[in-house]
Amino acid sequence: MKNEKLEKIITYFTKHYVNRYLVLLIDVVVSVCSSLLILGIFDYFGQPFPYLYYVVGAGISALISMAVFLATKSYAGIIRHTTMREMWRISFASICKGILVLIFLYIVSLSQGGLMIDGKWMLVFAVLDMILTLFLLIMIRILLTNIYNAVSVTGIPDYYVKNTLVYGVDNESVNTLNFLEKTLNTSYKCVGFLTTDGHDSNKLLCGYRIYHIDNKRDFARLVTSRMVSAVVFPNNVSARNEEDRIVKFCSERRIQILVRPSLETFGDDIFRKKIRDIKIEDLLGRDEIRISILEIREFLTDKVVVVTGGAGSIGGELCRQLVNMPIRKLILVDFAETPMHNMQLELRSQAPRVEKKFVIADVRNRDRIDALFDKYRPNVVFHAAAYKHVPLMESNPVEAVQANVFGTKNVVDASIRYNIEKFVMISTDKAVNPTNVMGASKRIAEIYVQTVGKEIAAGRMSGKTKFVTTRFGNVLGSNGSVIPLFREQIAKGGPVTVTDPRIIRYFMTISEACSLVLEAATMGEGNDIFVFDMGEPVKIDDLAKKMISLAGLQLGKDIEIKYVGLRPGEKLYEELLKDEENTLPTVHKKIFRAKVREYDINVINKELENLWTAAHGMKKDDTVLVMKSIVPEYKSANSRYQRLDLGGVIP
Repeated sequence: MKNEKLEKIITYFTKHYVNRYLVLLIDVVVSVCSSLLILGIFDYFGQPFPYLYYVVGAGISALISMAVFLATKSYAGIIRHTTMREMWRISFASICKGILVLIFLYIVSLSQGGLMIDGKWMLVFAVLDMILTLFLLIMIRILLTNIYNAVSVTGIPDYYVKNTLVYGVDNESVNTLNFLEKTLNTSYKCVGFLTTDGHDSNKLLCGYRIYHIDNKRDFARLVTSRMVSAVVFPNNVSARNEEDRIVKFCSERRIQILVRPSLETFGDDIFRKKIRDIKIEDLLGRDEIRISILEIREFLTDKVVVVTGGAGSIGGELCRQLVNMPIRKLILVDFAETPMHNMQLELRSQAPRVEKKFVIADVRNRDRIDALFDKYRPNVVFHAAAYKHVPLMESNPVEAVQANVFGTKNVVDASIRYNIEKFVMISTDKAVNPTNVMGASKRIAEIYVQTVGKEIAAGRMSGKTKFVTTRFGNVLGSNGSVIPLFREQIAKGGPVTVTDPRIIRYFMTISEACSLVLEAATMGEGNDIFVFDMGEPVKIDDLAKKMISLAGLQLGKDIEIKYVGLRPGEKLYEELLKDEENTLPTVHKKIFRAKVREYDINVINKELENLWTAAHGMKKDDTVLVMKSIVPEYKSANSRYQRLDLGGVIP
């Protein structure tokens, strides 16, 4: 019972700040005590002062201190987060107090018919009072900060407190130490800084020793002697640079690897953000995309926004970012009930000023989409709804066409009818020289979006909607992506299944993908296809090996990699642009505008009629044949539809 009460008290004091007026009262009392102490010293070494001098002196000191502290607001800072800025403020307040005390003594002396106290001793008194006041105020803050740090870890079992090393000795590393100590990550206790540079070995930084290691043996000796349970990196770059040393050493010894979140991800709850476990995407060798957040906010201000596929990986993350924008209303549209319910629970309490509607609807249902647009009258549409799994769509081409082609067409047509300001389609790199049904279906959707946009821009079709397409690579951590699969296989002890040791893919994080969507929505002037400079492609085989190492396992000893061969429709190398296409730069150095072949709207509409007839008739081969006629570069790979490429004749 006593422990429960103690834990409640500890929880209260670690999650609540001291009232600033209580801090003001404490500061005034400390300042008065300083003045009385100096007065007592003068009394002891000089002639005795009457008792009335102490009473009057305390009152005058209290009034001067109160006025100075209120004017400088030296009491307003959060004590546990005291910085040099607050120290300078306290110093300035103490100097002001000393000056005012000196002036007061001088005026009082003159009012009595002459200087009662020698001017030299007045100055000495004021200076000593100032110095002692400053010293006591700083010591009070240090004391309270140490008490808070001690209380904040009280009640946490010793076995739960993890001795932690901070990597590096630069400003970022110091900031990481401060982040550990100032946030609610009280279960991580810093025991020193870790570096591979021997220049700073055995020095002290912020009161902690700097440990230098050269090899695995040094690291093992250090973590054993200091009982280290975790290593925290200040950013992704530092972790990436130490992938073959510190990260590898930690993985082998099952030391927790952490990374401090980027300051750009902080909101108003900066001191509640958590140091997180390092992720495989932190080690992929590329910095995340930077976006023009002010321009995006300006574009989205007071807009009604629809996101189709709003409960999916990309659509869901897009919605999470959109609720932090100054939009008026967010309409999430998805056919999947349970994921939509989960999104509703997640977003309900976020950004209460943004009205949110969660709509169960299928983009394949033209009337439902039309009714939805008629009811909410959106300004911007982000179209993320699509089937995306290559092997499944290879087995179900009719469903791929109905969702990815005609679902897109329904949303596009509704956007035109209801004068949507901007339509942004999310496409894929698999639409470039497609080798599978999924990629071909997305390319056909791109063609329709592109062609309709061209007709509107040329004035041959009524409407004002501007159409923008964005092509993505593979999204890390999305539903059905390779990383969750590898993670699950590793957790089960393997084997980790890789299709082919030569296979490579371009990767981006979900946040990067959504950043690109938002950037495209802002900068697109209509009828644009944007591609992202995704850096170097990643070998899936290397990715699997990194994940095994990051899990603290040894390939060939603890777990195996099994090569299972390419899946239907899969190719070894993904492309972001067709061979005959080229690109133009944009205002964003990581985003390029693709120049693509133009199509005749009448021809496309006729081809889509043929495609609808084949798909509506549930004829798989006929459906794929029409797709190949619309997209001549579509050549099936490792698929039963390869036989259709032989002159387009069905055997």
